[in-house]
Amino acid sequence: MPPLLPPTRRSRNGCIDCRKAKVKCDEIRPSCGTCARRRLVCQGYKTQAAQHYRHSPSSLVGVAGASNGSVVEKSASGSSSRSSGVLSKIESVRIGGASSTAPGQGETRSTLALDTRTFSLLPPGTIPIADQPHIELYFNRHPFELLIGPEFVTEMNANVLMMMHQDPIVIADTISAIGYSYEVGNSFGALLPVLDRRAKILANLRNMKPSSYYFEEALFLLLGLCAMELVTLAQPGHHATIPTVLSNVASLISHHVSTGGDVSSVARYYLRALARQDLVVSLVQLQRQRVPSYVWLENESSKPDRLLGYTVTLMPLLEELCALAEEVRGQILQPGHSVALLDGSTHTSSPKDTPSPPMGIHSWLDTGYSDLSLRADSLRMRLESWKPTICDSLSFRSARKFRAQAACYRAGALLYLHRLFQLPCSTLEANNEALSKAHDVMLYTSGPPSESKMLLWPVFMAACEMLNADDRDAALDVFDAIGSHRKTVTVERTRKFVQERVWKARDEGRNWNWMVLAQDFPGECLPI
Repeated sequence: MPPLLPPTRRSRNGCIDCRKAKVKCDEIRPSCGTCARRRLVCQGYKTQAAQHYRHSPSSLVGVAGASNGSVVEKSASGSSSRSSGVLSKIESVRIGGASSTAPGQGETRSTLALDTRTFSLLPPGTIPIADQPHIELYFNRHPFELLIGPEFVTEMNANVLMMMHQDPIVIADTISAIGYSYEVGNSFGALLPVLDRRAKILANLRNMKPSSYYFEEALFLLLGLCAMELVTLAQPGHHATIPTVLSNVASLISHHVSTGGDVSSVARYYLRALARQDLVVSLVQLQRQRVPSYVWLENESSKPDRLLGYTVTLMPLLEELCALAEEVRGQILQPGHSVALLDGSTHTSSPKDTPSPPMGIHSWLDTGYSDLSLRADSLRMRLESWKPTICDSLSFRSARKFRAQAACYRAGALLYLHRLFQLPCSTLEANNEALSKAHDVMLYTSGPPSESKMLLWPVFMAACEMLNADDRDAALDVFDAIGSHRKTVTVERTRKFVQERVWKARDEGRNWNWMVLAQDFPGECLPI
């Protein structure tokens, strides 16, 4: 049996990471505890675990129970049943959800289950029995529905379980809350229980004590709050709390970095997920990003991300796009007033002085226009010339999925940049150019429906430009494809916003600028 405590000397049979770092490895399989204490995700061993030790769920729980003074003889029967909530989540990966996957994904899930079956060493009784079904539901649905592909499920589960080993009760509360959100689905009567679980996560955040993993755990809890809102329909549409959560994330990052705190690889892993949500919120609200890319962006960006794919290296350009949008925000949202000079003037004229509202940047007669124009042209050229860093070890299907996502986001960014300076209804030429860019976005959604589930924001941008019935039907088909593979509440809300706000306003001859409508109807436009 492998030792539970680090050996007094470095072992020859240590894991890949420990041998590379030349540190003592406790040789716990399939993932050593030394890497967990170092806040790393263990990459496993060069030799198969079956050649050294034959693990089983009951024996692992027995080992954990013995280390806490429990009776090992009862672990084969009682412990296995009590720990089913923690361990059966891997069993459910092989059984559930296969019908909604693309060809070949069912085999991938089976392989992932075999690799991570005996990962958890939590003592029996750590997880409340009432929370176990919700935790199982989390592992059975959340990674497969929200990630870009099943190839990232093992990585995500490893990070989550590592956090659970460090603070089982708090992390289990968060995971159980997300699983409960999946369970209630579109049951509007379950609003109070959902809010109670959110309040429990917030209480855990307030009661957190300083530790070596404080930053990572706080990020995980904040990410859990965002996940609850993404997957449950019990929240009213006009109460979007994700922007508020992201503001708290920004404060947490600022405090941690200013005090000299280290941003570990696990923290960067969670920050990338929060940065993606912050990107969409910032683009919709025309403001700077609150999760800066320099905090989480690593030097080695060739590996695709579970949510960003190949767009990791595009994020600095999108961050610059958000900053540019913030500078022109006042001119876009207040077209009825004359534009304040960008050199610092605050004079505004009365509505009588402006017989018709300016609809494009060409009507902005200010001294700062030349600087904005140069910056916009520079950003446009860099977006057009940007190419993702490709990982050659990927299969064709994975590479196609990541490349399509990267190209679609770049096309969406170019459309967004165009509309910042050529507002809807400005000129017929501007609308035609925007429609052409929207068709470029839709071009990259023509692959399998399962590969389009991460494209909600660029599809939203393109759908707002659609005028004739055929184009609008094509956009609705893509919305349906996204919603069928990524069952988040934001998909349906975004679809309704496009239909009931943008298209309806355009058909009735009113202002159909989605940037203005998103401010007039807060919470309805959140294409995450």
